[in-house]
Amino acid sequence: MQGKVVYKEGFSVIGIAKNGEYQKENLLKQILKEKEIITSSKEPHMVTGICMAPKKENYFYIAGTEVTDTACIPNGMSVHTFPSFTYLQFKHRGPITSLGSTYNSIWNEWLPNSPYSMIEGPALEIVNTAIHSNLYSDTYEMDIYIPIKLGQ
Repeated sequence: MQGKVVYKEGFSVIGIAKNGEYQKENLLKQILKEKEIITSSKEPHMVTGICMAPKKENYFYIAGTEVTDTACIPNGMSVHTFPSFTYLQFKHRGPITSLGSTYNSIWNEWLPNSPYSMIEGPALEIVNTAIHSNLYSDTYEMDIYIPIKLGQ
């Protein structure tokens, strides 16, 4: 597994969000069905999932698309804006059910042996659904972005 340092400008996402419970798989399935109703999508075939690490027991996840305009929000969806960050980008390959294994490798193997440390901020999961729309396929791919700083 190879990590690559990337800088991502701030952005806004319109999508389906849940707070307080782990719903990633369900939210990704739901947004794959409903993303076409988001009229201001920057790239309609790209789905972005954002996780804010829990502070105590609050888990937040939104599955949606990056947008160019936040004025028109479909019913049942919300808009969230995220600031610029420096990230380590990794590639997850395999079904969504094996995503935990990829994260374990990042947190327990890659990060401890790198000059970087994870910081509080949005962790991103970006999928090109024009190529990878079946969450359970062995060929499914997702880019993972972990917010970082140099040093421990």
